[in-house]
Amino acid sequence: MAGFISQETIDYISQQADIVEIISEYLPLTRSGRNYKALCPFHEEKTPSFIVSPEKQIFHCFGCGVGGNVFTFVMKWERISFPEAVKVVAQKLGISISLEEEKEGKQDFYRINAEIADFFHQQLKKNKVAQSYLSKRGINSSTIEKFKLGWAPPSNIFLDFCKRRGFSEENLEKLGLLKRSSQGEWYPYFKERIMFPIFSISNRVIAFGARVIDDRSLPKYLNSPQSPLFDKGKNLYGLNLARDEIRKSGEVILVEGYTDVITLYQEGITNVVASLGTSLTLAQAHLLKRYAKKVFIAYDEDSAGKIATIRGINLLLENELQVEVISLPEGKDPAEFVGKNGREAFLKEKNKALSYIDYRIKTERQKSKAFTLDKKLEIVNSLFSTLKKVKSRYLLDEHLKKISETLGLNEESLRSEFIRFCKEKGNFSFSVLGFKTLQEEEIEKKLLQVIICDEEALQLAKKSISPADFTHPLCRRAAEEIFSHEGKITPSVFLNRIKDDKICSLISSLSFVDSSFEGVNLQEAAREIIRTLKRRLHQRRIEQLTRMIKSYEKQGKEEKLKELYEQIVELKKNILI
Repeated sequence: MAGFISQETIDYISQQADIVEIISEYLPLTRSGRNYKALCPFHEEKTPSFIVSPEKQIFHCFGCGVGGNVFTFVMKWERISFPEAVKVVAQKLGISISLEEEKEGKQDFYRINAEIADFFHQQLKKNKVAQSYLSKRGINSSTIEKFKLGWAPPSNIFLDFCKRRGFSEENLEKLGLLKRSSQGEWYPYFKERIMFPIFSISNRVIAFGARVIDDRSLPKYLNSPQSPLFDKGKNLYGLNLARDEIRKSGEVILVEGYTDVITLYQEGITNVVASLGTSLTLAQAHLLKRYAKKVFIAYDEDSAGKIATIRGINLLLENELQVEVISLPEGKDPAEFVGKNGREAFLKEKNKALSYIDYRIKTERQKSKAFTLDKKLEIVNSLFSTLKKVKSRYLLDEHLKKISETLGLNEESLRSEFIRFCKEKGNFSFSVLGFKTLQEEEIEKKLLQVIICDEEALQLAKKSISPADFTHPLCRRAAEEIFSHEGKITPSVFLNRIKDDKICSLISSLSFVDSSFEGVNLQEAAREIIRTLKRRLHQRRIEQLTRMIKSYEKQGKEEKLKELYEQIVELKKNILI
């Protein structure tokens, strides 16, 4: 569901909601002091670490780190977008909310699409040639009903139907169902084609795909153009039917076309979606992450399919998804393979799926018969571009080890080359090298915790330091959000403005005051932590100036040396304060 909800409405709903009551509808909560606890629904655990605070109207799991307010919980449980979560909570509270999509008349567009999808479906039942085509492709009548497949008739029949229903040409044009000729006459965008309605996650028809039944006609495939309801790069075909199975299994099979989805689904493989073309987009990768942990790519084995597979791998890795590639024999697409060999044969190939590292090496090796050192280095360089997307240090170590073993290269040399590659490409990261500043990070988190809990401590911090003084990237980003806030921080309302999941989880965890704060003057605590952070900041500056002095000593620049020594003296005074 697309739509804009005002910030005032969002804040009002979150203030009316009781997070304990709403989360209790999804899982049992047990009272624990001032809070409630449960086994976390977002990871496996034996001891409850999922805590809900009725006072602050937030939750946090101290096992897996997920946290937020009532909307965050509903988003993660239902695997839906933020506006959808707001609407779900509003419905539970009996609050009516007005979305921009309703103001813009999108309800009329949905109604038109629904009626035309039904019209196409009924036309298919009258057309024996189209029915025969689907039957030859192995698609049975129950599957036709399930996916609401249809037939676009000749122009005059479609235009007569639209006229009878009173659909305006302007609205039909906006939906991509009508086009205007150079002579100014209207004609259907789809005619004499098998029709595949494209549904939103909430089961509304948002667009259509179409295929000719005569392979000599071009173009063979057509999709609805972008419309007020449809953005091809932000939707996945079949997700409305596959969502529950994907969520249950944690796995999704990603294919290219409509018939791939339909054929696999008919054979009982129901966790399958199509990317509406050969190129996966970043928005589609985000959508997959809502429901799945692991993606099996089963694109066609032609050159375009291989390029799309590699691009898809990179996008999925950026979203921290596990990726494997199903390579079907004889270059067949999933629909052809399953139609000929059946469900079990496909699942057998799925079980043999290659890790993305193995797939990339296999693809590169197929380009050249000679497997020389130069060829190995060429493969390594192509893989480095993919490895940059990996955010997990553990997975990165495993992949580098795998490449080293497969290509017969020294592992340490490979790591050094990867670090150099990241530096040169502007993607150098301390996490790649394994550098850690845990002590610094813990001090910064403690300050954030204090200023979240106490408004006077927040004002003190704003006067004394800036977000740039925080060394840990996540703490710095959280400080930016907190420092930009005016007035007292109410965690549940404040989190409505946070769009980054990691910052949201950090702030929710810090909003739970630990026992060490009991009886503590939080303003004094803030002053002490700020003094500690400033001392460390000064010490780092002294180290930097000391390195500069060594350089200037070699150059004999006396005036510059005097200036630097004076700065160091001043900084040391500040450290002693």
